[in-house]
Amino acid sequence: MKTPELEEFVESHLNLQVKISYSSHHDFLIRHHLKDCKKVLDVGTGNGAFVARLAIDHPAIQFVGIDKRAPCIESCQKYVSHNFIAEKVDMFARESAFDFSAFDGFLLRYFLLHVDNAQKILELFRTKTKSGARFWIIDLDWSTFSCTPSHPGFDQLTSLVREFCAKVSVESNGGQNVLPLLEKLGFTNIVTEQGPFTSKNIPLEDLALYLKQEMQCYSRMSGRGVSDAQIMRFIDEEVRTGKSQISYGMKLVSCQIP
Repeated sequence: MKTPELEEFVESHLNLQVKISYSSHHDFLIRHHLKDCKKVLDVGTGNGAFVARLAIDHPAIQFVGIDKRAPCIESCQKYVSHNFIAEKVDMFARESAFDFSAFDGFLLRYFLLHVDNAQKILELFRTKTKSGARFWIIDLDWSTFSCTPSHPGFDQLTSLVREFCAKVSVESNGGQNVLPLLEKLGFTNIVTEQGPFTSKNIPLEDLALYLKQEMQCYSRMSGRGVSDAQIMRFIDEEVRTGKSQISYGMKLVSCQIP
C-alpha cells in the first residue's frame, strides 16, 4: 500500500515526466489527429499534469481524466478547468456506468506498462467505444533500454525494474508487445513511432534525476524502502557527467476503432 509520503514522491516523478516529454508527446498527438477530436479521455490519468497541459493548449477540446485511485483524482483537482475534469472510475467495476462511447479520442500514456491486464483493457475499449475513435498509446519499451558503454550500475537498475515487474505480474516489455495485441484485437490504421528518451535529447541533470526517481519508486514499491548505492553512484558519476549514454525505448502508437 502506498503511504502519503510515497504518493507525494510519485506525484513529483509524474511532474518530471511531463517536463521531460510533453513537447515530443504533444507533437505526436498533433501529427495523429488530436485536433480532429472533440472529447478525449485520458486513461490512468495519474495526477493529471499531462492532460491538463493539453487542455490549456487545446481549449476547444473537452478532456476527461480517469483513474481508479482516489489520491490521483484528488491531485487532479488543482488542474480542473472549463475543459478538463477528473473522475474516479474503475473500468471493471460491476456498478460502473461510465460511457466510453461519448469520446472520440483515448490517450493511454505510461498506462499499459503498469497494469497486468492490458489485453482485457483493450478488449473493453474495442467493444465499448464508437467506430472511428482514435487511440494514442505511449509507453516505455524496456527491451531496448540500453547503456553505452556497459556498466554494472546500469545492470543493477535494469534488474530492479524487472524484479518489480515480475512481482506485480506486469510485462516489462509491454511497449514492445502493444502492436501485435492491437492487430489481434482488430484495431485499424495502426501507426508506430519510436520516441527515444535518451541522454542525447534530455538535459543530463533532468535525466539523472529521472533515473534516481525511477530507482527510488521501484525500490519503495518493491518493499525495499532503500536506495541502491551502486545505482546512485552510477547515475551521479556516469549519467550526470555524460560518460554513459542512456537510451530508453519508447513506443508511440496511433490507431482507430474500425
